[in-house]
Amino acid sequence: MIHTIDANPTTVTRRTDVRPTVSVRSEAEIESIARAGALVGEILEDLRSRVRPGTTTAVLADRAACLIEAAYADALPLSCVNEDGDCFTHAICTSVDDVVLHGVPNDTPLVEGQIVTLDCSLRLDGWCADAAITVAVGDIAPERSRLIETCDALLETTIDLVRPGVRWSRIARIMQELALDAGFGVITDFGGHGIGRDIHEQPEVPSAVTPHLDAGGDFTLRPGMVVAIEPTLVLPGDISGPARDRLGRACGVPVAQDADGWAVRTLDGVAAAHVEHTIAVDRAGARVLTRRPEPDSLRGVASGRGPQL
Repeated sequence: MIHTIDANPTTVTRRTDVRPTVSVRSEAEIESIARAGALVGEILEDLRSRVRPGTTTAVLADRAACLIEAAYADALPLSCVNEDGDCFTHAICTSVDDVVLHGVPNDTPLVEGQIVTLDCSLRLDGWCADAAITVAVGDIAPERSRLIETCDALLETTIDLVRPGVRWSRIARIMQELALDAGFGVITDFGGHGIGRDIHEQPEVPSAVTPHLDAGGDFTLRPGMVVAIEPTLVLPGDISGPARDRLGRACGVPVAQDADGWAVRTLDGVAAAHVEHTIAVDRAGARVLTRRPEPDSLRGVASGRGPQL
């Protein structure tokens, strides 16, 4: 059931009400981003195969660092500084269970039944790419498996809806409704973004209808735009779950930042899944620049049998 509420609790927020100025890339520039994206996809698939009970997120991050260095690329998290002035210490972000994003790798062994998001962003020859996957640690509970599958399917469906001339708000509303109808909460304080020379460029690319879109942040997709699309879904809990406000916008799941100044987690401790691709808009639709092998379960959605605009 979808509940209507007036407002959500205090959350970590990163949004501004600024009309976006969006870069349009040349074919040569998109090819450069695609080379960075191919490396991201390769690294994530390598890491996926290494996720198992007993390994640690620090080991996974060290593996990513070796692969990035071997390709003469730069791991972008290493250049990030939080509000306390502390630098991120690893090549990737690893977010386990209730950590929504920005999890710091550590030496705690992963345990059967957990889920972990691996978020890899890098710069190669001056161009950035960004992608994320959520992976099961051994056998997981059915509701966690459905969470990951739904998040993956939502990303593929969104990619299938991308085409020139479409306002992002139309796609964001479909993303919102699919997530809420599936019974999951959504994250609205963080979302996708433009990407190119820098990892975070205009526009902001939310995965639900947000006040930012209503306040001038909406934009029309055009050939040559490059954006990262990254839905995040959350299991229902004591205060997490599918909800809309009185204007029909998704009420974002409340989150809080850890004392380390990095990890953002759900307030009620329920698990979250986060997936991401960097895509370029072309005349036919979307070209995925960080493509990983497509799971069989998603092929029907990606081939165009999902929702239509």
